[in-house]
Amino acid sequence: MIRHGQTDWNKQKLIQGHSNIPLNEEGKKQAKKVAKCFENKQISRIYASDLSRAYETAKEIAKAARIKSVETCEKLRERSFGDLEAKSVKVLYELVPNYATNWGAKPLYNIEALEVAQRRFIERLTEIMENSKGEKVVVVSHGAVINAFIHHVTSGEHGTGKTILHNTSITTFTYNQGKWKLEQLNDCTHII
Repeated sequence: MIRHGQTDWNKQKLIQGHSNIPLNEEGKKQAKKVAKCFENKQISRIYASDLSRAYETAKEIAKAARIKSVETCEKLRERSFGDLEAKSVKVLYELVPNYATNWGAKPLYNIEALEVAQRRFIERLTEIMENSKGEKVVVVSHGAVINAFIHHVTSGEHGTGKTILHNTSITTFTYNQGKWKLEQLNDCTHII
């Protein structure tokens, strides 16, 4: 699982959520670097959020892995940050200081509830893996939903509220008999 490359909004510390922001030049370089990690990996399929920053990153990986197409899916999108999209991260922390740990709380400012974002992401990932048994797949998505998934898999030891995923970081999981296991977290060696 890979977080998308950098965008101008990442650099400016603006909240993206469902806003469709493309990769910037640095993000395109990061996508090419992470793609090299998959040149000889025998990847069967590549999935991505339907937002351009994830899709552009996935296309670079597909090219390196010699995969003909990337399957996009709305359920792999970032958590929606509602009325706070395009605002600074600082504003988010001021208005909703516990936004990353407010499990079960009534959403403010039309922000998608954590458990709703987590559930849709888990459902789609499980679907993907049930249809890809014995195969290696790549999923390119977004920081908040990947972190919510990590939180689920590690019972809160890592992920939401604890882990800062870097652009194009690689986090690896195995899926066996309906169970997820975290194998590698937030690997960024390809961009150092």
